Amino acid sequence: MAELTSEVATFLESMKVPGVLSTIGRDGGPVTSAVWSALLEGRIVISTPAQRPKARNARAHPLVSFVVDTKAMPYRGVAIEGSAEVLDDQEKSIMELIAHRYLGPDLPAAMQERIALHDRVIIRIEPHRVRPWNIAAPA
Repeated sequence: MAELTSEVATFLESMKVPGVLSTIGRDGGPVTSAVWSALLEGRIVISTPAQRPKARNARAHPLVSFVVDTKAMPYRGVAIEGSAEVLDDQEKSIMELIAHRYLGPDLPAAMQERIALHDRVIIRIEPHRVRPWNIAAPA
């Protein structure tokens, strides 16, 4: 496992924009998805409905990549390549943690309904390779 530096962890925690998850599809080709995420115990966690292609793909082929970057200059970001583990989130606690991270303490009713609607799983990424750009400790 590659460790996330404190600079990378701080960057990931500060970014409240969708990241991009890439999985390997049924035909062996890449499949990308915009996702909300959180950092939990040094790993990226993503919540998704259990039957979505990204969950199915990660179960079948656990090698994934995940990218988060700024959308304005000076561009900064991190690409993480690793292995994914798909875990049940029956309580939907990780989904709620992620939703609060993006939306704040009071979730809109539509988001609460969306969370309640589907069985959810967590895609937890164990980093093997971490490639940051323009992320450095202050001098």
